[in-house]
Amino acid sequence: MATKNGQIKIEKDVLVGSGVHIYVSNHKFDDLSLAIYYQGHSEEKSVLIKEGSWLGANAIILPGVTIGLNAVVAAGSIVTKDVQDFTLVGGNPTKIIRILD
Repeated sequence: MATKNGQIKIEKDVLVGSGVHIYVSNHKFDDLSLAIYYQGHSEEKSVLIKEGSWLGANAIILPGVTIGLNAVVAAGSIVTKDVQDFTLVGGNPTKIIRILD
């Protein structure tokens, strides 16, 4: 299901570990002549966490990412791209560790 820009949608039966951060925008840093402080924020992108997934402690989910059905994000991981259904990912940036069957 699609969500509007800048929303975080968490479906049912999702586990969220302590210290998890979910972001829908980031600082701009395109203009080298201007301090990042003054450049504002990027366009908001929604995040979707699908049913039955598990976000391990201190995971970071970046703007525009979808975490798939029953997917697992290992503790301390930084998720920069979508995670497919039934997949275990981990690391910085995350990589597929294995497919869950």
